[in-house]
Amino acid sequence: MRLLAASVLAMLVLPAAAAETQPAAIGLWRVADGSATIRIKRCDEALCGFVASAPAPEPGAASAIGQKILIDMRQDGPIWRGAIFNLDDGQIYTGEIAVEGDLLKVKGCLPAGICGGETWRREPDEPEPAPEPQPKPKTKKKAHKPPPR
Repeated sequence: MRLLAASVLAMLVLPAAAAETQPAAIGLWRVADGSATIRIKRCDEALCGFVASAPAPEPGAASAIGQKILIDMRQDGPIWRGAIFNLDDGQIYTGEIAVEGDLLKVKGCLPAGICGGETWRREPDEPEPAPEPQPKPKTKKKAHKPPPR
């Protein structure tokens, strides 16, 4: 009976503990002007953010989708600190992110200490699209020789 009680208790406690270890910043976020979404996910011991949706690029320009813009964000209490890649000017700045409910405060700073930031809104998290299936390499079949008579 004790084993059953312990098993039931473990089933109740383990999912709650797993949910607590998942950083609140993980998920899909809409940038302040609403033009793009950023997917934040684990990258080793840190968090990284990738452009999940963005306006179509100008003719001849590369799409921003898939670009890593939050780089190696490491937890420092309630704040995650790392680097931010600015798609507008192509520069990397020191930065930090912090979750406040369904809002993500994003701040980037120049080396001179001048900082700016914006607030992103959490989006309903949709699963990441599955990668396109890769065609299997064709192999040549060996000719079947009849057994000798």
